[in-house]
Amino acid sequence: MATMTAGAIAALVGGRLHGDASVSVSGVATPESATSADVVFIDTPSRAARLETTAAAVALVPADTSVTRRMTLIEVTRPGLAMAMAVDALVPPARTCLGVSDRASVAPSAVVAEEVGIGPFAAIGDGARIGRGTEIHAGATVGARTQIGADCVIHSGAHVYHDVVIGDRVVLHSGSVIGADGFGYVPEQTGSADEPVRHRKIRQVGRVVIEDDVEVGANTAIDRATLSETRIGRGTKIDNLVTVGHNVSIGRHAILIGQAGVAGSATLEDYVTVAGQAGIADHLTIGRGATIGAQAGVTKDVPPGRVVLGSPALELRRAKLALSLIERLPDMKRLLTDHGRRLLALERRDDAQSDHTDEVS
Repeated sequence: MATMTAGAIAALVGGRLHGDASVSVSGVATPESATSADVVFIDTPSRAARLETTAAAVALVPADTSVTRRMTLIEVTRPGLAMAMAVDALVPPARTCLGVSDRASVAPSAVVAEEVGIGPFAAIGDGARIGRGTEIHAGATVGARTQIGADCVIHSGAHVYHDVVIGDRVVLHSGSVIGADGFGYVPEQTGSADEPVRHRKIRQVGRVVIEDDVEVGANTAIDRATLSETRIGRGTKIDNLVTVGHNVSIGRHAILIGQAGVAGSATLEDYVTVAGQAGIADHLTIGRGATIGAQAGVTKDVPPGRVVLGSPALELRRAKLALSLIERLPDMKRLLTDHGRRLLALERRDDAQSDHTDEVS
């Protein structure tokens, strides 16, 4: 860890300092777990009470935050961003995979640049190319002819299939699988009475392209294209347990959150956000800057900038209105049932009066 003064941190994050600029910190923590050597943050003034009992010496806070205890405050526009900058400065990343282990398997035809780390039991296939400074941790695999750029981190147990192209500064977390076959089958008549139809596999002979600065979470799968490519745009961040189907195109700086699923041949344009457990049907287009709410089921194209929610997904205002009715459905059902009984009673009374009038006539 590094040590910095509050004044240096304020200068780094572009904040306004209130208190002792000379106080030094060497760590980051939550307000509850902090020591006097830590910097902490809160994201809204309403959480200022957390700072009244913290042991931290320095806090990154939004404007109009009031704290009665004696401590140094650094007022910033975006505390979360400022804290991320402070973490990078105080706890700089350290390489943990250096050199090529004698227990790794590296094909003779693979091209490995300088300063690459390859851990025990990692495997690098024929014709693969690994860029300068990249780390491939224990048990990870890189398939034949795959290209990985500079300063990437392939964590333990991540698996990159053959003919994948990965840019610079990409992070693949443990259990992620890049380039497995897309789910492609067609029904085929067999002429057999016992099994008249079988599922014939469409061989997936395309590739996956992951651009620079992408991060892929643990146990996420990005499938190989059928014939062309599955592409993940620059700066996109994908959480754990996400499925990206074959032929999908995801633009730059998109966010896909845990357990989301994107079906084959869908297109997500730049800056799209897909919240947790949302599903996007195949061949759809999600416009630039659109947001897909948690657990939404998207069955048609979403225009740029639109926010949708629900299953089937609706525009946010309509979705909230529809969802607000769910709790009232039992009462509405009872009311309709009551109205139905009353209407039936009125109709029977009218019928009885009509019959009586006919008899009198």
